[in-house]
Amino acid sequence: MFPSPGGAHPPLDQLFAGRYAVDGALPWGGLVSYYRASSEGTPLILSVMPMDVSRSTRAEAAFSQLAHKLGATRSRAVPRVLDAGVIDGVPYLAFQDLRGTLLSDILRDRPLGSLDVLRLATDVLNALDAAHAQALVHGDLTPQNIIVTRERNGRLCARVIGMGILPLLRAHPEASAHAAHTGSGKHAVAYMAPELFGAEAFDASVDLYSAGALLHHMVIGSPPVGWEADEGFDDVPGLPDVIKRAMARRPHDRYPDAASMRSALEWIEIESAKQSPHTQDIAPWMETSHIGSIPVASLASTFPPAQGRSSHPAGKILSTSGARPIPIEPVVIEELDPDRNRNWQLVALLLTLLGTLVFSGYWWKAQTSPNEATSPSGLDTNAQHGE
Repeated sequence: MFPSPGGAHPPLDQLFAGRYAVDGALPWGGLVSYYRASSEGTPLILSVMPMDVSRSTRAEAAFSQLAHKLGATRSRAVPRVLDAGVIDGVPYLAFQDLRGTLLSDILRDRPLGSLDVLRLATDVLNALDAAHAQALVHGDLTPQNIIVTRERNGRLCARVIGMGILPLLRAHPEASAHAAHTGSGKHAVAYMAPELFGAEAFDASVDLYSAGALLHHMVIGSPPVGWEADEGFDDVPGLPDVIKRAMARRPHDRYPDAASMRSALEWIEIESAKQSPHTQDIAPWMETSHIGSIPVASLASTFPPAQGRSSHPAGKILSTSGARPIPIEPVVIEELDPDRNRNWQLVALLLTLLGTLVFSGYWWKAQTSPNEATSPSGLDTNAQHGE
């Protein structure tokens, strides 16, 4: 029944009957079907996998592991997972509602400005950094899997979807007709690291290769074919070097991790603003950089900025009910408020001081009180008066 060669799935009103109300399909991704849906009036996004895990307990366990890792991923650039499960062999994820435009649609019209490129790329690298910390590889990082939204201050920001799905499909051909799929979107092959054409395992370095191709696509308007001239990077002259390193043919020649590549982009933004202050839109980050929270003091430094990490609270996966749900326990990671922690520390210090004062008072009283209670019991008190 599922998946068919065309990737069809059972009618959604049957698949999610009594669980979610499905409003319509979304043109996102490529391997996965996305739908707007709601549950008790709460809007959300459903991600339905082209798999039938009833054919493989190994595939079902792998999907459960993927859901847990997504739930523990701490980044604002990765939509928060709310629910995950399997119905009639079909695995699905439900995550928070997301509004925006596919990056592939934006790039269809024109390349992006240098500041927007750096900001979107930094969001993507934040997402990769958080996912890689959970041993989760995207494997299909193309403009078809990046949703772009505009915040109230006008800043563009990116949200990454489809995390870990292509590696899951490739690793379990017995459960999916898409195990040999090359990825999502028109230029998917151009985003694939060379080692993947040899059927090697996915690791974090393949995502950095894709991030380099993404940078090229956003600036030039198309992903690189081999490597091209450095033309078109006038506003960010250091960017070709970052792209070349990210897209190195050998994985060990690439950046060691996403955080290192993000720091390289932050440094390019600083140097570019220093060289061309009148052409760079640096007003939004005069106090703190939107690219990577770089203090103004760093502008005078000759060293790259320190790497930072996202403190966004992770999502949680709720246990599901219905047909053959995967038993997923809630994953909750609280983010502690620094001010609240400081208040508790002050209270604890005051209580310690108070306890010390009380103990000192009792000790002093014991040392200075009359010593009647310690007189020898055999002493005749009348003898003191000569009686």
